Amino acid sequence: MKAKNIVGIALVAIIFVLIFLVLSQESSKKVDVVEKVEEKVAKVEPKVEKSEEEKYVEDLKKQAGAKSDYEVSKYYKTSCSSCHGKAGEGTKVAPMIAGKSYEDIVNRLDDYKHNRVPNSLMVGLLNNISDEDLKMLAKEIANFK
Repeated sequence: MKAKNIVGIALVAIIFVLIFLVLSQESSKKVDVVEKVEEKVAKVEPKVEKSEEEKYVEDLKKQAGAKSDYEVSKYYKTSCSSCHGKAGEGTKVAPMIAGKSYEDIVNRLDDYKHNRVPNSLMVGLLNNISDEDLKMLAKEIANFK
């Protein structure tokens, strides 16, 4: 009976070893499959169409980083350049103001300030600017070529 017990124990041990080997091989195959799937997913770049608003924001970011050939006042930099460009060249958001005459610019700014031309953004920007500062800003913009 001892010989039968030894053979039985040996067979059970061999079966456990074989089961362990089979399971370890299958789990490594699963890891390989998972890694390959992850690689394929990482290679695929989603093609997302940008909205018009996102394109405007990108354009404004480019304008904000561009260098200007003109020295501009702090007021122009903070209030005007983000929409009209560093030197008044215009963007998708706002028209070009470079090349306009002083009189045209003063009249247009005054129209915005007094809401004769409805534009809530321009009214908000010009609301707290004095007439003298408005004229200085117009003179600065008139120098843009």
